[in-house]
Amino acid sequence: MDLSLNLLDLEKTPASDVKAKGWPELMRKVARLGAVVVTNHNHPQAVVVSAEEYQRLVAQASGASAAAQRAQSLKQLQAEFDAHLAVLDGGKTLAKALDRPARRGLKIIPGKSL
Repeated sequence: MDLSLNLLDLEKTPASDVKAKGWPELMRKVARLGAVVVTNHNHPQAVVVSAEEYQRLVAQASGASAAAQRAQSLKQLQAEFDAHLAVLDGGKTLAKALDRPARRGLKIIPGKSL
């Protein structure tokens, strides 16, 4: 069920109607419309949705949060990688090291010319 993100677009029911007509009537409206805004003196006080819809919304919000955390982690890893890559002096030091034949016993120190 795709609900409107705007409270003004949802069906409204005064709290006094909920009291007078009872909870079952409100839940029939929720079942029919998906969500109902309960108002008090024409001001939105609550949005009533089914338990299934609530669980879907929470899962959706959790998924968005997890995606944002993954994006932040990737950004941090990229920054760390870029910092390590910068030590290689734009690739010049690495290219020199790869062009020379390997010698036994030679210590390679990052950031230092060979």
